[in-house]
Amino acid sequence: MMDLLDGFAPSPSTENNGPVYPSITAFESSSLRLTFNFSKQPGNPQTTVIQATFMNLSSNTYTDFVFQAAVPKFLQLHLDPASSITLPAAGNGSITQNLKITNSQHGKKSLVMRMRIAYKTNGKDTLEEGQINNFPRDL
Repeated sequence: MMDLLDGFAPSPSTENNGPVYPSITAFESSSLRLTFNFSKQPGNPQTTVIQATFMNLSSNTYTDFVFQAAVPKFLQLHLDPASSITLPAAGNGSITQNLKITNSQHGKKSLVMRMRIAYKTNGKDTLEEGQINNFPRDL
């Protein structure tokens, strides 16, 4: 009998990776696409780690690239530094940035975020803003 139980021991450890959440296109304009990929730490369901990936859809390189985000008070947001401040033209590279959101109302309120992206194109300042409401359920 002990051998049978020992044989099942590895199974729960593979489940500790938690559920898999679909990636989303969080924001898209004619010149920029923002994709979110999600993960959670085992045993910490209220905290979500988001990898944001920014893709330049235009034919011009973006410089001085900055992503800003704001969340309601029931959420705590931590932004890691972005991988670069230069976003190559025409999808020939991307910028990534990790975000960590802790939801004090997990299971009651869904994630929501306002975002602002600032960058320069040929020396001209550009600002794009939006609200992200399409987070997967149960984050």
